[in-house]
Amino acid sequence: MTGLFPFLDLRRLGRIVMLTLLGALAIALEVAPIGHAPEARPSPDLLYCVVAYWALRRPGSTLIVIVFGLGLMRDLISDVPTGAGALSLVAAMEALKMWRGTIERSYFVTELLAVTAGALLAVSIQVLAVMIMLAQPPYLTALVQQTIFTAMAY
Repeated sequence: MTGLFPFLDLRRLGRIVMLTLLGALAIALEVAPIGHAPEARPSPDLLYCVVAYWALRRPGSTLIVIVFGLGLMRDLISDVPTGAGALSLVAAMEALKMWRGTIERSYFVTELLAVTAGALLAVSIQVLAVMIMLAQPPYLTALVQQTIFTAMAY
């Protein structure tokens, strides 16, 4: 079947569908009404964890269109400016893909540091987008906590 349609690889298609389903599950878990008290800590970015794992393990299956669509869906559901979260997710994914060659020959600590750096990149892009829109950016302590929890969740 791959002779007639070389772009149609069923394993790759299955991995793309799995990324989409796991991303949708991560979004559903993030927006679940759990721990929304004023003193609650920020939750980890589970969608970023899924995309980071996929970008490092199966970079050919992380299509920009799918990742941007998942990010846009999360932006529309959450309180992030529309498109800012999706853009930051794609930028972090592409950065991880660029670093993949170095990361795959290293220890897990190096991978964890790269994932944390990607999360910081994503947060920085979101804060910059909010500041450009002249809105109140989130508190820095909450963003640092979310980045730490995201690294721990990864």
